[in-house]
Amino acid sequence: ITIQDTTAPTWNTVAGTLNVTLECSDAVGLAAAQAQFPTASDLCDADVSNITKVSGQFVASQGCGNAGTYTNTWTV
Repeated sequence: ITIQDTTAPTWNTVAGTLNVTLECSDAVGLAAAQAQFPTASDLCDADVSNITKVSGQFVASQGCGNAGTYTNTWTV
């Protein structure tokens, strides 16, 4: 008998809730935004703390090199 878990965990954090808009001079706010982390749950794994974050590179907006976006990706 082989028992396996092929069902992916469920994200508890609603998409978009980690999105933040900040002033380009708000270094403290940026650090706090980058420290945010989603949560997930799994019926077969009570500890879903192994979420991996890949921090995106800063992409400057046209017209202002200090304004732009970071896109972070999390996987379980």
